[in-house]
Amino acid sequence: MVNDPRFDGRIREGAALLPTIHPGDSHAATLVETANGDLLCAWFNGPGEGEPDTNIVLSRLPAGTDTWLPPEQLSSDARRSEQNPLLFVTPDDDVWLLHTSNEPHDQSTSRVIRRVSHDGGLSWERSEVLFDHLGSFIRNPVVVLSNGDWLLPAYDCDKTAERTVLRLSTDRGDSWSVIELPDAVGQVQMSVVELSPGELVGYFRSRAADRIHRSVSKDNGRTWTSPERTALPNNNSAVQVLRLDDGRLVLVFNDSSAERDQFRWVDDGKGGVRRKTLRTPLTLALSEDDGATWPYWRNLQVQDEEYRENEFGYSYPTLLQTRDGQLHVAYSFLRKTIKHVILAPEWIQAGDRLP
Repeated sequence: MVNDPRFDGRIREGAALLPTIHPGDSHAATLVETANGDLLCAWFNGPGEGEPDTNIVLSRLPAGTDTWLPPEQLSSDARRSEQNPLLFVTPDDDVWLLHTSNEPHDQSTSRVIRRVSHDGGLSWERSEVLFDHLGSFIRNPVVVLSNGDWLLPAYDCDKTAERTVLRLSTDRGDSWSVIELPDAVGQVQMSVVELSPGELVGYFRSRAADRIHRSVSKDNGRTWTSPERTALPNNNSAVQVLRLDDGRLVLVFNDSSAERDQFRWVDDGKGGVRRKTLRTPLTLALSEDDGATWPYWRNLQVQDEEYRENEFGYSYPTLLQTRDGQLHVAYSFLRKTIKHVILAPEWIQAGDRLP
């Protein structure tokens, strides 16, 4: 275990820094609530993103307790980099763990792997390849639509570009078809919610580090509009949207953009430097009109002294509303560990309202 006394998993004043195994890199958290009320958080941990022997780990917060348990390792291919885990609780209360697996630093070789648990993540079946199409990548949650279909946002990576696709299952995950999106090159890591029966909206990370983009479907995800720029900034880092039980939308993102020249100079790995758009602050926004406007914004995490020496910032957030109505956010904390925060949705409204 990493020997940092802060990373003890204890929830203090609504936040915890999770224990982790490898000191190198912790990134890309995913959260779910199991049938018995436990929380599960998975992320990738190892020498570094793209490095061999970077694996998926999972920690548990047992229901009624205040401390995350030490994580267990759920993948172990020493020759590949296993990244971007995704937890999904099926309507039958099985827990799926999906993650990518690729040759070192080559996302065009990636496949999507699945493990299934029938007991809330206490034990797991053997890993299997779910999508063997090379270049398959995932990030954001499976959506169970009102008509019973399952929709999984994904994106394809080749040597030259990345583009969003969707995987659709009409038989509860036994088989999947591919849905193409128009004009989706450079728009990745789509996050989808269903606004009303058959009407969906998706938000994208933009490789141009300019704005969050948005696409709409009115036929249960079979066809989509071309992604269009929103007023929301993007720094070429992940975003996620969640529909609350009361119908409002919450979006989590970095309030940073290359359009504003919000960047720092970092080592390019080749003896020079490059511009990297800031991954701070980490911000929550709330919409009361299905995403037409986002009048309430509040920063969840702003840079601190540690960030002066750490380019990674606070990023790749995931959202969960538990059965008690509380909102949970987990995100990469300087890539050293995962931070978990618990708050009421009304906390966002207590922030400044935008003009």
